[in-house]
Amino acid sequence: MNQHQAMKLHEEAIVIDGLNASYFFNEDVLRRVRLGGVTAFNGTVAAWHSLPETMNLIADYYRLFKERPDWIMQVRRVEDIHEAKVRGCAGMIFGFQDTNAINGNLRMLAVYHALGVRIIQLTYNDENAVGCGCMAPEDKGLPPFGREVVAEMNRLGMLVDLSHCGTKTTMDAVEASKGPVAFTHANPLALAKSPRNKPDEAFKALAAKGGVAGVVRLPAWLTPHGRASVEDYLNAIDYLVELTGIDHVGLGTDFMEEIPAEILMQSLQGISPENLQKYYSSTIVEGFESAAEFPRVTEGLLARGSSPEEVKKIVGGNWLRLYEKVWKGF
Repeated sequence: MNQHQAMKLHEEAIVIDGLNASYFFNEDVLRRVRLGGVTAFNGTVAAWHSLPETMNLIADYYRLFKERPDWIMQVRRVEDIHEAKVRGCAGMIFGFQDTNAINGNLRMLAVYHALGVRIIQLTYNDENAVGCGCMAPEDKGLPPFGREVVAEMNRLGMLVDLSHCGTKTTMDAVEASKGPVAFTHANPLALAKSPRNKPDEAFKALAAKGGVAGVVRLPAWLTPHGRASVEDYLNAIDYLVELTGIDHVGLGTDFMEEIPAEILMQSLQGISPENLQKYYSSTIVEGFESAAEFPRVTEGLLARGSSPEEVKKIVGGNWLRLYEKVWKGF
């Protein structure tokens, strides 16, 4: 299939980014997402944020949806993703990267669900009341409150995200959930020895539960030498497809475009000096420098021999199927 045919396939496909943490109030970010043909993305509206901070950020996004409906719209249902495709704008799924914003109150999950939050990561890098992140000194697994949170998210139809969780917390949550869970942005430990990457057994457990893993495009999580190209990104996709099967792999870039410096520093809190050095030394994947380059992933997968049907699953179809199942509740 030539480049023109690959671009046509990309334009026809539902393209979903499992996690894009960029600063979407910057129009350059929205423009790149549009150029990349992204139909929908999981956008971060809370990480370390407090409850009031999260509410304010959600309110700001509501205003953005009203002011720029030609560029961005909110996604609450799978049908909204199809609407975004027809409208030619990007659909934003509200997602959390930590449970700090529920403030220890289980009932806040229903409030956030009513506001449109559909994906919540149980922990960021450190330990919280719900579980342990990958940077916690000791991974104690999922505590009783964490199990309550998973059960309530299952009931409401919110996708449980375990990307930053430690291995024991991850495995406990996969087992505790009544339905599929996600690693919205996590890579295999076999490719790069980063604490943010996960062992093969975690990906196998995720797949056995019917979940999906989104491949991250940060060099330190793709290769042992911390430099990467789009070919390395495709290698990670191929690795996970071989490990888990074609139905359990998606894209989860973790783009952080145009984030103000003070916000970026908060997002990197708790990371060791060694891993901070890896992050700052190389954040660019050659050939996949921004969200505008999503078509290169489609082109690369086709060039490696994936069928059009397989490519459509990886670039968005698998996320779409998972959302359909989870958002309806168990």
